[in-house]
Amino acid sequence: MQTIFAGTRLTRVGMTSDNAVRRIRLLAGLINTGTTSVNSRFLCSDARVSIGDVSIPLRQPRNPELVPVKYANGALPQSTMRHLRWIMQKDALGQDVFLIGPPGPLRRALAMQYLEITKREVEYLALSRDSTETDLKQRREIRSGSAFYIDQCAVRAATEGRVLVLEGIEKAERNVLPVLNNLLENREMQLDDGRFLVAADRYDKLLQDHTKEELDAWKLVRVDERFRVIALGLPVPRYKGNPLDPPLRSRFQARDVNPIPFKDHLELLTEAAPNISSDKTSLMLSFATTMISQESSSLGLPDFPTDNLISAAKILSALPEAPAQRLLHRLYPYDVILGKEGRTAVEDTLKKFELFDKDVERVSQKVLGVNRLPDESRAEVQMEINGNKYQLQVSIVQQ
Repeated sequence: MQTIFAGTRLTRVGMTSDNAVRRIRLLAGLINTGTTSVNSRFLCSDARVSIGDVSIPLRQPRNPELVPVKYANGALPQSTMRHLRWIMQKDALGQDVFLIGPPGPLRRALAMQYLEITKREVEYLALSRDSTETDLKQRREIRSGSAFYIDQCAVRAATEGRVLVLEGIEKAERNVLPVLNNLLENREMQLDDGRFLVAADRYDKLLQDHTKEELDAWKLVRVDERFRVIALGLPVPRYKGNPLDPPLRSRFQARDVNPIPFKDHLELLTEAAPNISSDKTSLMLSFATTMISQESSSLGLPDFPTDNLISAAKILSALPEAPAQRLLHRLYPYDVILGKEGRTAVEDTLKKFELFDKDVERVSQKVLGVNRLPDESRAEVQMEINGNKYQLQVSIVQQ
C-alpha cells in the first residue's frame, strides 16, 4: 500500500513538513503491518540468524543439551514465521515477551521453535497455584548432614544468560508476583543464601570503581545481558485464572497467538496425510474451526483441540476405512462433557459438514496384534476394520 499526499497544508504550530511526513509514514506503516501479509524466510549462517528483515547474532551454546530440538523441522507456515519474526525483534531490543492465546501447545511450540532457531539455552517452569518463591529462586537441600542452597530455573537462567520460559503465568499467586516483577523490571533478585542478583549495566558500572573480588565479597552476582523471559498464558476472563497484575503486565511485550489460519493448517494436514482426499481433510478442518468460533463459544461449547487434528489425519491416512466421526469423537467427546443442547449443536455441525453417521457404531474394528520392532522405540500394529486388514507403525512412549 502506498500513501500519496497531494496539496496538503500543515497548519499545526511547531510542526515542520518533514516531521509531519515522517509521522504520516509511520502511521501508514503501522496500518500496513496489520493489513498485509509479510512473506518471511528463515536464513541462518555461522554468525547470524535472520527472519525476514530482522537478524540477531548467533553464539555457540555452552550447554547444547539445553537447546530445544525437533521443533523447527521442515517448512514453517507464514503465520508462524511472523510470530517468530516478532519475537526476534523483541529479543534484539532486550525485551521480555508474553504470548497469550487459547489452550494448546502452539504458544509453547513457538517459544521452542525460536530458541532452536537461535540456539538459545532454555530453562522451563510450569507455574501452578502451588508455585512459590522457592520454585523461582533457591531450594534448600541436605547432603551428608549439611544444608545447601540449590539455584532454581530463574536464577540459573539469569546468571547463565538463558531464556526462562514461564508457562501458565495466569495461575501464579500474588506471593510470586513481586519476585517476578523485580526480576523483569530491574533484573534484580535477593537470594536466600545471601547473594544478590544485579543487572548487567549496573554491575559493570560498579566494576569501574571496585574490583571483582570486592563485588564477590559483597555477594553481588551479575545478571547476563542475554537473559530473557518468555511468558505463556491464557486470556482471563474467558478462561480460568488470575488476571495479570498491571505492574507485571506492563513489563512484557504481548502478542496474541491465535490458532493457525485455515489455509496454513490445511496445507499441514495435506502434507501429513497425503492418502486422504482434500475434500475430507477440508471438511474435518472446517468442523474443528467452527467449534472454536465465537458463535460456538457463546453457546458454552469447549474449544476443539485443533492442534491434535493432525494426529487424526495421520490415522485416517493409514486406515482409510476408519470413520472420521469416531476419530473426531476421540479428540472431542462431546456426548460425555456436554448436556443435551450442547450435544445437539455439535451433531448438527457434524451433519452440516457431512461427518455424522448414525451407523458409525456398526463399523467393526479390532487389534489383531502388536509387535515391538528391533529399535525398541516403535511397534508394528495389525488391525482389522470391516474385514480388511491393515498394518501400521506407532511410536512407543517410555514411562
